[in-house]
Amino acid sequence: MSVARVVRDLLLPLLLEGSDDEGNEPGGGPPPGSPPTFKYEGPWFTTQLVLSTSIGLFSFLVFSYCRTRWPLSFAPRTKLKGFSPHEAHAHQAFFGWILPTIRTSEFTILQIVGLDAAVLLSFFKMSFYLFSVCSIFAVVILMPINLKNNMGIGGDDDPDWMKFSNDTDHRNPPSPGRDWLDLLTDPASVLSLQLLFTYLFTILTLFFIHKNHHKFIRSRQLFSLELVHSISARTVLVTRLPIHLRSEPRLAEHFENMGLNVESVCVCRDVKSLEPLLAKRTKALLKLEQAWVDYVGNPSTVESYDPSDFVAAPLVDIDSSGLESQQPRLVVPHRARPTLRPGLSMGVVDAIEYWDARFQEADEEVKNRRKVGKFRATHAAFVTFEKMSSAQIAVQTVHAQRPNECFTRQAPEPRDIIWANMTTSIGSSRSRELIVMGMMGALLFFWIFPITGLASLLSYKEIKKTMPWLGQLIDSNERIRALVQNSLPSVAMITLNALLPFLLEAMTYLQGFRARSWIEYSLLKKYFLFLFINVIFIFLLASTYWQLVRDLANSPAKIPEKLAEALQRGSARHFFLSYVVLQGLGVMPLQLLNLGVVIPSAIMRLFVTRTPRDFAELNAPPMINYGVVYPQAILVFVMTLLYSVVQPMIVIFGAIYFGVAYVVYKYKLLFVFYKPYESQGQAWIITFTRLIWGVIMFLVFMTGIFALKKAFIVSSLVSPLLIGTLLWSWYIIKIYAPLSKHVSLSSVCEVERGENSAEVVRLRAGHPVTRSQSNLNRRRYAQNDDTLYVAPEDARTDYSQPPMANWYDGVLNTGKRRYGHPALNGVLPQPWLPLKKGQSIVNHGRTNGTKPDTEQAVVLTLRKRKSLLQGNRLSAFPSIGSPLRNGRAPQRRGLSDDEDQGDEEYGLTGSQSAHRLSYDPASGVIMLPEGSDWLGEESDSDAAYLSSVESQENSNTASAPPHVRSPTKRYATYYHHPERRRQSIPGAFPR
Repeated sequence: MSVARVVRDLLLPLLLEGSDDEGNEPGGGPPPGSPPTFKYEGPWFTTQLVLSTSIGLFSFLVFSYCRTRWPLSFAPRTKLKGFSPHEAHAHQAFFGWILPTIRTSEFTILQIVGLDAAVLLSFFKMSFYLFSVCSIFAVVILMPINLKNNMGIGGDDDPDWMKFSNDTDHRNPPSPGRDWLDLLTDPASVLSLQLLFTYLFTILTLFFIHKNHHKFIRSRQLFSLELVHSISARTVLVTRLPIHLRSEPRLAEHFENMGLNVESVCVCRDVKSLEPLLAKRTKALLKLEQAWVDYVGNPSTVESYDPSDFVAAPLVDIDSSGLESQQPRLVVPHRARPTLRPGLSMGVVDAIEYWDARFQEADEEVKNRRKVGKFRATHAAFVTFEKMSSAQIAVQTVHAQRPNECFTRQAPEPRDIIWANMTTSIGSSRSRELIVMGMMGALLFFWIFPITGLASLLSYKEIKKTMPWLGQLIDSNERIRALVQNSLPSVAMITLNALLPFLLEAMTYLQGFRARSWIEYSLLKKYFLFLFINVIFIFLLASTYWQLVRDLANSPAKIPEKLAEALQRGSARHFFLSYVVLQGLGVMPLQLLNLGVVIPSAIMRLFVTRTPRDFAELNAPPMINYGVVYPQAILVFVMTLLYSVVQPMIVIFGAIYFGVAYVVYKYKLLFVFYKPYESQGQAWIITFTRLIWGVIMFLVFMTGIFALKKAFIVSSLVSPLLIGTLLWSWYIIKIYAPLSKHVSLSSVCEVERGENSAEVVRLRAGHPVTRSQSNLNRRRYAQNDDTLYVAPEDARTDYSQPPMANWYDGVLNTGKRRYGHPALNGVLPQPWLPLKKGQSIVNHGRTNGTKPDTEQAVVLTLRKRKSLLQGNRLSAFPSIGSPLRNGRAPQRRGLSDDEDQGDEEYGLTGSQSAHRLSYDPASGVIMLPEGSDWLGEESDSDAAYLSSVESQENSNTASAPPHVRSPTKRYATYYHHPERRRQSIPGAFPR
């Protein structure tokens, strides 16, 4: 009873207060501030156009100025030395980035950045072409006819059932003072012409969607064939394993008995007992590093300070207990050591010594738990086959006689996996899904109230009521009044909706998905549904909110007519035109400034970031979130198509929006974003379905428009188009779904035999891309290249350790290629102390104050190193000061024939070239020789991080076959046929 009273006393007055701006009776109007209640009077269109253009032009000029001056903020991808070597990166002029960016083909994007990026740009390009063609028809035919009929100079030759009469719309009677925009865009053309344009725009939309879908299939197949030998392409994720298969050897035998050769198996383990120990160790580590920075600064100017005297080399994971007695206690004159009080009842202690002791204690606990702890096997496992063809067969096959057992799907990449969710039980996953669905429904219902309240506070009436002096100022100029009355509430609504992804993403994480890409695509679905309902339905139907609910309850058959009545109102048409103009000319160019990354980074740099680890993680290039990018673009696509006939000018600005979006995101994908994993372009599959929804809604809307005008014959003629669209979409989904999820088995077998697929050869010939240009994309999947991060050195960080961020809390992100729980076999971070001023990983030991070479690349290659201490780090690299032939360092082997300079150029032949260090100037990567004692057995990136101390203690174990696990690696990757590992393909990409 109390809840009902609250709803009656609080919510209903908010929704029913006063009469609406259209003259309806009190109690039947919309929530105050909803877009349909805006009065689009005066020069509202030109005001919105000037406002949007000013925002976009200002953003463009500021970005062009800042791009070359602060590349770490506006072009961070270029700081990955050699990772994006393309023509677009060579132009440093003020506007020099535009044409090279536009000229870069999608195939080049596919090779340099990846399939997900190419799919996004292809969607933007398709939409731009579609609405550009529609704009030609709208400008040449539709708008001139609207102008002719609205000016009253048209004849009455057409029969009555074919004419569009504004007089039938008693809610929007024609006014004598309409401006030029109303004359051009008011739907006054004959209904037969509108029916013709309905057919034309629908057929054009379906044609372009089909063409892009076919292009996606070709790109996906090509991209997958390039990665035939990668580990992720040969791995499947098996879930809901029965009890008897929750063992690596048994699961391997299960697939071997089917004739599928298994290379390795990793059964996911429950590590809940290890997680608090890792959290304790990580907290002590970060506090210790912060205490050192508080004492010596970053970079340090203390003369007697040398980081190599206080910590072991960050690049190796060794037991530092034997070195404790050698570490002196640093005393800086005239500077007090940092202190802290561990508890209320405890005294003040030295912070460095306290956190060092806590770190050593937690480090021992974690290592002991890893060695002797028992971790229960769960229902999920990763199975890597020797061939991709075996993985494709395993994914498409039923593996259990009982229902609800042994589900297989293509495994996400190791860097895409959220390992904390891999051990979630089936019951827990279902419960989380139900909870999130309930939260989503509640959010959809209640989100209208904050938006309505914010729009009401910013409304013209509220401003005049609370601040009369400001109301008089607004009334003094019609442009200011148009800006406040129409643009300000729209901007407020867009801003509030922009906060939604953070809330929806948190809900999606709660749902327990096992991969980050799965979270992105779930966010895509949720965010688009939210925008679709709130922007299109709530803000339109609110104009007749309660009346609409009563009418639909009494006569559901009139849904198309009621929808059309709400959508075709003049205020609604103007609102959506204003929305697309603001998005295309204002918001999209604003994306170039990367405010969502630059502003938080600046705040973090000023107030939070202090240690070398903090700066290294802050300087990393941001990752694009496709779950936020796609929904806004799909919404604009649906809006533009929905009003393409009744508001023809919207298609022009729809084309502008997608054209600007294509250039903006092409630049950001080439220069800004770096994503260490791919999802095989699955965003297009989700987008395709929602575009079809938009086409169907457009046809339903036009059917209602014709029915509203009593043109029942014309309305019935839309039905064949609607039915044809449904049948067409069903057919396209049916024939393309297999190729959207899987790869052609015949093509896979061709590549496995060493043959080049005809499709691959043809596409490469038309779009040549050198091997060095696709360097970054290839390194994501290469078996023998464990290079993770290459960046120029910084005064505050030397990038001597891989990051912990965006991976697994307490474990270094070493660019894993193998599947294995990082809590069990991941590399543990070591204390990362600040460098001395003028000292770097390249010129370590130079303390004469000379400026380090900031162009020298810092290379984090994850192979085994001989060095133990930080002062001896250079032993892992070639001699920096040694003379090189022709003044250049040798290139890394494995480049294409036109790029490889050959060993003869450097005087190295035979066994010398097989055992030398190699250097790739295009990428700045220094590689240890393959096939020698440096490499030993092929190992993943974490195994390469074994310390020299552990290697000596377990020398016998290290020389044993890989399947013989050492006590410290009991849960490492299980290899089913270790004797065949030497026969594996010697590279991820054959020539």
